[in-house]
Amino acid sequence: IYGRKPILPFDQQQPLVTLSQDPEHKTKLNQHLSVLTEQAKATILEQQRKYKERYDRYRTNPIYKINDIILVKTLNKRNKFDIRYEGPFKIT
Repeated sequence: IYGRKPILPFDQQQPLVTLSQDPEHKTKLNQHLSVLTEQAKATILEQQRKYKERYDRYRTNPIYKINDIILVKTLNKRNKFDIRYEGPFKIT
């Protein structure tokens, strides 16, 4: 195309990889995978903590006073025409 030969995916195949038949290879691989799994879990927990910290930085809890009128959000909404809020309710 346009004076150049196209490069197709099967033209760039990597050489075949041969796995060693070392009996310790499987145990080393399992140990390495378990270490990687633990690192991934630790990273996920750290990121979740950071996300919560960032979210909570600008989040303020509502302060209700007696005689305030509120709406309560419906959590089990099944389709877009269902009622989104219940109320109004009066704080007593």
